[in-house]
Amino acid sequence: MAEPLPRPLSARAAHRLELLEVLTLGAPFCGFKLVAGLVLASRAGSLRMLGFALVALGALDALINLANLAGLLWKRARPLPACTFSLVFSLRARPGTALRAKWIDLGNSLDVLLSFSLVALMIGCGELRGLPAPRALAWNVCVILNVLGAGAARFGASLRDLREP
Repeated sequence: MAEPLPRPLSARAAHRLELLEVLTLGAPFCGFKLVAGLVLASRAGSLRMLGFALVALGALDALINLANLAGLLWKRARPLPACTFSLVFSLRARPGTALRAKWIDLGNSLDVLLSFSLVALMIGCGELRGLPAPRALAWNVCVILNVLGAGAARFGASLRDLREP
């Protein structure tokens, strides 16, 4: 008997995945930038300027994520790419082209690299110990959401793979 063809994700499942992505990737990455930025902004010299830049980037990303969350809840579609980098990079090519999708992916990849680098930096430099309680709580919530989201995404991909011949 022939194996059934894999079923594509339903519109409802795809919508849930996008909501999950905003909540477990987008929001935590904003938090990582904001908290690390505040730590660096308390330093002197060029670290201070880098800190302010990270706070600004985190705030812009938070606005993008709020817009995307609102769009997904009310219109079932994201109005914007996932982060500031992907939004800026999306301007490199015409909408609807494969090249534009590649630029957006590059922006998303850069955002992931930056966010994970900030996590590594904060841990490696021992900065988590000195965080005030509200920032430590925000950081911990971001880490928890991000780890659970990564686990859920990986588990979901494995379940989808089981349906493929």
